[in-house]
Amino acid sequence: MSKPLKKDKRFSLLFQISIFFIIGLILTIALSSFMLKRVADTNVIREKETMSSGIASDVERSVKEYAAYDWVVRYLIEHKDDPDLDLEYDYSEYTKYKIMDLISRHDGLVISKVSSEIVKGFSDEDQKLFAEIVFNRWLMRLNDIKKSYDVSFLYFFATDDNYQEDIFLVSASDGTMIRGKEMGNAYVLGTMVENNPDQASAFSKLHDGDHLVYTNGFLDRYRYMFRAGDMNVITGVTFDITEIRREVENQTYQSIINFAIFQFMLFIFCLVLIYFIVLKPLDSVRRNVYRYMDEKDGTNARESLSKIKSRNEIGALSTAFSDMTSEIDGHITEIQTITAEKERIGAELDVATKIQSALLPSDFPAFPDVKEIDVYATMDPAREVGGDFYDFFMVDQDHVALVMADVSGKGIPAALFMAIAKTLIKNRALMGGAPSEILYDVNKTLCDGNTLDFFVTVWLAIIDIKTGKGVAANAGHEHPVIRRAGGQYELVIYKHSLAVAAMDGVRFKEHDFELHPGDRILVYTDGVPEATNADNELFGPDRMIASLNKDPEAKITDVLSNLKKDIDEFVGDHEQFDDMTMLVFDYGGPDANTL
Repeated sequence: MSKPLKKDKRFSLLFQISIFFIIGLILTIALSSFMLKRVADTNVIREKETMSSGIASDVERSVKEYAAYDWVVRYLIEHKDDPDLDLEYDYSEYTKYKIMDLISRHDGLVISKVSSEIVKGFSDEDQKLFAEIVFNRWLMRLNDIKKSYDVSFLYFFATDDNYQEDIFLVSASDGTMIRGKEMGNAYVLGTMVENNPDQASAFSKLHDGDHLVYTNGFLDRYRYMFRAGDMNVITGVTFDITEIRREVENQTYQSIINFAIFQFMLFIFCLVLIYFIVLKPLDSVRRNVYRYMDEKDGTNARESLSKIKSRNEIGALSTAFSDMTSEIDGHITEIQTITAEKERIGAELDVATKIQSALLPSDFPAFPDVKEIDVYATMDPAREVGGDFYDFFMVDQDHVALVMADVSGKGIPAALFMAIAKTLIKNRALMGGAPSEILYDVNKTLCDGNTLDFFVTVWLAIIDIKTGKGVAANAGHEHPVIRRAGGQYELVIYKHSLAVAAMDGVRFKEHDFELHPGDRILVYTDGVPEATNADNELFGPDRMIASLNKDPEAKITDVLSNLKKDIDEFVGDHEQFDDMTMLVFDYGGPDANTL
């Protein structure tokens, strides 16, 4: 009977621990099911669907609020290409005067109550004025709806019974969208858009009800509103459902917090059970472990552990620990090898840092034989190697190129991409051409094989050192800073193009400028305004400009050191988050002796 008894003792601990884990598993499954049900029940996408339906209804009510809505639509379609049609987009300043002008000629006129028959009796000039007024009121109403509900795109258009091509009538804008005829713009009146077969088929069925489409992170709802002549008028509402994913993530995070609290309480409860079920039997093993830690004698530890004769898991644990002590010497040797490998990697990173530094021009003065200009630049990487870079070089005898760029990401991958981008930009610039052409070709080359989806923001300028006239292209980079001779530093703010390597086929905008003797340009990467202190405050462009204007006449070699000193004082001991790169360029003109 002794053997079965020992066997029961062996499995009694396993049974008790199994009960503990079974209870924990049941509670975990129950809680997980509850949390998942909460997330599933909170169907944010359904809310957006409902909201889009309400918005479509609001648009339809707003259009039909005007008794002559069908006449106005037909008029806008017929005169969409009329250059005399004076439409006011996104504002209503002149429309107010148009209303007063129209009412002065039609006493007691109420714009919303005028029927199509009454409008037909107006003169041609008054018909045109009436259509312009209603168009602006429709547009202002759609603008308000777009802003109130954070709609990505809101519009209505007309299409014939073939549904092959749409004529956009009114497209809402929140004031930040570009108004034009390109994809992604807030369309102007008369913008023509061709439909693919799927869209044409869907639009043809709108008489039976709304059509919902989910594509590329967007939710689109289309609704048939009415018929104007031989054209069908359809409204469209588009939501960016990536925001929905963020809402779901927030709910998930809250669920995780609740789950963690519950798990902590469960842990306390189970710890009490484990103490009596597991920890007390392990006490004898613990004493031998501490003895091994004190004496560092594996032989004595193994001899002591061999005296533990338990035939359950405790005995198995003592045997395993005994075996472990015999392996420690091997592990120590392995750790020494790993340490040596880390030292080797550190040495290679140090070499990589030196190589990257060597890629950037660092001899100053940069152009000792060119009296018209002077350049000075610095780079402080956030890691051993970084993704920022700058460059300056003479394109020919009369033109100098300035480059400031920031590669997405950090570390060695960004540094490798930086080396490629820098080389491509310089080589392409030396072949000649405008900055936009240079960035177009570089963008095309970088997009080929860019499987890691790196991109680089670039500010590129080419300046005629004899005349001071220059052309710059800004591909998603920070705004440059200029200080006119005898003046103060200020930001030069204009719309940027897309970053290089973000999308193939991008055309980059150019900006002409002219420097006069004594003028100075400063360009930098986002590590300067985004330097952060311990309170998570950004250094920001305002502090940057204020720092520069402490001594606007500082020598070119002192400008960047003074700015870096102010940044360091602001940041304090907080870890540098991003690479910090700056370049300053002085223009002395053809009559300068030295800079």
